[in-house]
Amino acid sequence: MKLFIKVMKEGDLPPGKSAIVNVRDKEIALFNYKGKYFAVSNKCPHKGAPLGEGRIEEGVIICPNHEWRFSLESGGCPQNPELKTTVYPVRVHKGVVRIGIDADEERKPIGKEKYTVPEELKFKIPTIQKPINPDETL
Repeated sequence: MKLFIKVMKEGDLPPGKSAIVNVRDKEIALFNYKGKYFAVSNKCPHKGAPLGEGRIEEGVIICPNHEWRFSLESGGCPQNPELKTTVYPVRVHKGVVRIGIDADEERKPIGKEKYTVPEELKFKIPTIQKPINPDETL
């Protein structure tokens, strides 16, 4: 389930501009591209550059540091299909821009899950009861 958090008024971000906003503990780059809003993780998956400082060409964000490109809609990278940035849903309702985050992720308890070592990683070390003295065993 998505929880939509208010980030700004619709008129605060003119077309062609971007803003870096904090939603809970996430830094998100918000873009107004041709009057439509898009939100992606502000951290470039290549080297961590701020994508909110990049430019947009034909619906693609261009990273300011190394020119890596990411789709505003899917987050996919045409240069490397393995590389992808997180895309967040955006809603505009009654003049307010809201970014969606996973509500379950926000309520996840920390340190409540029991940790067990997988069976394939467990091993036994034989315990020696008493050191063997070669002189005594003759």
